[in-house]
Amino acid sequence: MKRIVILVASIALLILVFILFKKNINKTDATDTRAFCIESPEKIDKILLSPNNKKLNYIILYREDKKWFVKNDKYTEPADTLSIRELLYWVLKKAQIKSPVSDAEKEPVTREIALNGVKAIFYDGNAEVKTFYAGNPTPNQEATYMYHPDMERPCIVEIAGFKGYLTPYFNLDFDAWRSPVILDVPAEQIQKVELVWQESPDKGFSISRENNALVLRKVSGNAVRNANSTKLLAFLERFQNIAREYGETAGINRKLALRDSVIRNGHFFSIEITDVNGKKHGIRMFRMKTGTETYAPDRRDGSVPNFETDTYWVQVAGKKELWVIQGAIMNSRMKTLNDIAPGQ
Repeated sequence: MKRIVILVASIALLILVFILFKKNINKTDATDTRAFCIESPEKIDKILLSPNNKKLNYIILYREDKKWFVKNDKYTEPADTLSIRELLYWVLKKAQIKSPVSDAEKEPVTREIALNGVKAIFYDGNAEVKTFYAGNPTPNQEATYMYHPDMERPCIVEIAGFKGYLTPYFNLDFDAWRSPVILDVPAEQIQKVELVWQESPDKGFSISRENNALVLRKVSGNAVRNANSTKLLAFLERFQNIAREYGETAGINRKLALRDSVIRNGHFFSIEITDVNGKKHGIRMFRMKTGTETYAPDRRDGSVPNFETDTYWVQVAGKKELWVIQGAIMNSRMKTLNDIAPGQ
């Protein structure tokens, strides 16, 4: 009996030693499951995303005067705050290690991350808070391969309750990080707004602040008498937070001849704003030709219109790119003089 007890104890001891050895090798015991998390994301004010693939460009996201910006080696633009918040306050608060990769996976996963992974460095001021590498999805696309420099091998990282992978949150596409907001001027900051209808100029008008009052003017420059000040103010409030369609740049921008032809044909509508500091803001809108991918028949006689009626190209003044914007976003802003002052 004593021998059996000794044998059982020995086997148990061997099992315990193996488990401890395995934990030590992988360095992913219970205290490490949140190794990819940041406990105080509100302190992060700079994020560097850089590729191991030298053919790709780096991305820097940084906060300045409470606003986020995205930059690379050529451009700096306002950043998409929502995407940054999702990265900091969702991914980096809830990501947890499901398990280290198996011995069989270790070499191919490590090689893939080395070739195509994204190095993510998070800063609080000049202090480096966290560094790790984000890789591809797992085969079932329900988790993500990631590597922490303090670990012996990559890990499978997931968010409990979320069936998906985290790779898109470490995107290196500059345009994907840009803010979708294309016009954002609060009403109290507007000195003058001018709406121009290129094909029917008389539809246009302007609203300006003059002697502490709002003045509505026709394109001729003549003021419209007895314009409703409350209505004018309500209209000025519509020029804040105007957003294009979300996501990376429209494909037309990769086809320069096609983009240039749209621009050469001219815009049909524009909004031009001068703020109280004298800074200019504006957008121009272009008609989008109908096509098999965009057109939904809506004419009773079955004829096909030449242009979309609920989707447009839009261009920010001073920029080259064309973006897609929905009519539902612009309908309340695309007003004529008669809409603002009926009978004029």
